[in-house]
Amino acid sequence: MFQIFFGLTPFIFITVLGFIFGKIKIFDLSHAKVLNLFLFYIAVPALIIKFVAQSEIGQIDLKQIISYFLMQGSLGLITFLITSNFFKRPVQESIIWSLMVALSNHVTLLLPITKIYFGTEVITQVTSIILMDSIILLSVITFFLELTTQKNIQVSVFLRKLFFNPMITSIVIGVVLFSFKIDILDTPIDYILSVLAACVSPIGLFAIGITLSFYSSKVLNKITATISILKLIISPIILLFIGFVLFDVGVPEKIPGAFFVSVAPCGHTAIVLCSAYNVNPENIVKALFISTLTSVVTIFFAIQYLTL
Repeated sequence: MFQIFFGLTPFIFITVLGFIFGKIKIFDLSHAKVLNLFLFYIAVPALIIKFVAQSEIGQIDLKQIISYFLMQGSLGLITFLITSNFFKRPVQESIIWSLMVALSNHVTLLLPITKIYFGTEVITQVTSIILMDSIILLSVITFFLELTTQKNIQVSVFLRKLFFNPMITSIVIGVVLFSFKIDILDTPIDYILSVLAACVSPIGLFAIGITLSFYSSKVLNKITATISILKLIISPIILLFIGFVLFDVGVPEKIPGAFFVSVAPCGHTAIVLCSAYNVNPENIVKALFISTLTSVVTIFFAIQYLTL
């Protein structure tokens, strides 16, 4: 238990550091937005390009990927319906809530922990889920966000804006590099991408801490509690159900990579998209905090169960 807690300590510390600097007014919400915009336009695209370009398609377990993808789709739809119909949130915010539940915090939190406690097989499957999320999930979410942003849609203008969205552009670049087998390993390009990608975790967590410092009252409310339950409890249950029905893999040890990602906290890319699309991040950052804090329990359980 203490090993797992200590493994999470750096991530918790960076978030707390951002919270402290926000509270003492060295950083404010405008600074947090600038940091998130840096992630949206530069750091996250660099991470996506690196993941897609250097992926190993041949090692992907399709049973895990398909089960996880179907879980994401169904859970994202459920989240959208709950937030838009029950909590009466705007369409754009509901789309971001859907992403938040469908997308785990696997890059900044789970992947480093996976490398500590698991072998190559589980690491490969976690990485393949990150790859899938980068190519498919972010593309779909970005498409709908762009679609709802445009009031008078002109197809040519819309498609141009969609293509030049940094998330979509980075996916296209990564796919081109991968498809044409352009090896960027140990090149200046790889070094630049690696340095920028390394910024995603610390800057993202620090920005979350700053934002949380300005919205620290009533952290636990109906919507933040609901989202946390959907992500940490309902998510793995739906995953195991889908895995059992389709592939007879309804136990965690048969799909360890997918199961481990399913118990991770909400994806912090939601905060980045809030800055990019001018959505109020108040409840979203609270849900991020709650799901991250309580995920210590679900991550601990998953590690204990999968490493027996």
